[in-house]
Amino acid sequence: MRTLPSRSLVMAACAAALLALTACPGAKIPGRGGSGVDPNTCGNYAATDAGRKLKAFLEATVKVDAEAQRLVNIVGESCAIMGRGLGMAGPELEGQPKDVCARVYGRLNDDLKVSIKAGAKLNVVYKPAVCTLDLQASARAAAQCEAKAEADISMTCSGTCSGTCEGTCKGKAGTGGSGGQCDGVCEGTCRGSCEGTAEVDASAQCRAQAEVNASVDMRCTEPEFSVDVEAGAVVDASKAEKALSAMRKGFPKIFSVQARLKPFGSAVKTWARTAGELGAAGRDLANSFKDQALCISGQIKAAVDAVARVNVNIEVSVEVSASASASAGTN
Repeated sequence: MRTLPSRSLVMAACAAALLALTACPGAKIPGRGGSGVDPNTCGNYAATDAGRKLKAFLEATVKVDAEAQRLVNIVGESCAIMGRGLGMAGPELEGQPKDVCARVYGRLNDDLKVSIKAGAKLNVVYKPAVCTLDLQASARAAAQCEAKAEADISMTCSGTCSGTCEGTCKGKAGTGGSGGQCDGVCEGTCRGSCEGTAEVDASAQCRAQAEVNASVDMRCTEPEFSVDVEAGAVVDASKAEKALSAMRKGFPKIFSVQARLKPFGSAVKTWARTAGELGAAGRDLANSFKDQALCISGQIKAAVDAVARVNVNIEVSVEVSASASASAGTN
């Protein structure tokens, strides 16, 4: 946990947020992902090895699209929460996240300028959220997709591995080796949980499903955030308290999204790359399913089309959370 002075950062970041957010089209408040993908259509295509893997990928597509939309909605709704705390209402808090957040940051900036002395410091105490991936669940998903034994699936944790390490364990504790206990960096296969990002050694579609499932289902602690102003720096007590209260209510939710973005973003890259490969092989792959070719072709196209929407929603979430982090001086 750390304490940081940040009043000047608030002003600079709010201005930056206005510019950054205007470049982020697409997401609405509220809403849900709408990939148009239905893994349970197209008949019995999943009866074959190729069909089983394709269905796993389509299931991942539905999940990743919904999660990207959920995260951007949290960001937009958090800005609306801050806006209401600042006394904003009606059309000011309606519309796309980029528009809502731009208006809220502008109001927050204005209120801080008139309520706190220039050069005054905001005292921020911040403890980031910690997200943990369940690698065992990922291994089970990949094994089922590949029709293999769970023990045959290799998983790498880029971060802290808590569990067993089939390799070398470095860091906090543990020896690694053949199934040795580890609470540190595992150079090899990690079985247990991972604080960081994870990679699953499987075929493209099975890997995408396993990594998406892990990042969507991961558990995260709640971030801790508080902000106060130094004594004697307040010019307008009512406005100052509204601004500080708004930050306390809205920023933690945005910081919770920020914590999820790194592991989720890593999984999205794997999924998007696989979608591109499927799109390139679309006609030939679809034709291999014979009677279901037309339906499969449509499902693949819908998955490919989802990539741009997912990326836009992630970009909005990244930019807004980065602006909030800069505003509070927590980056």
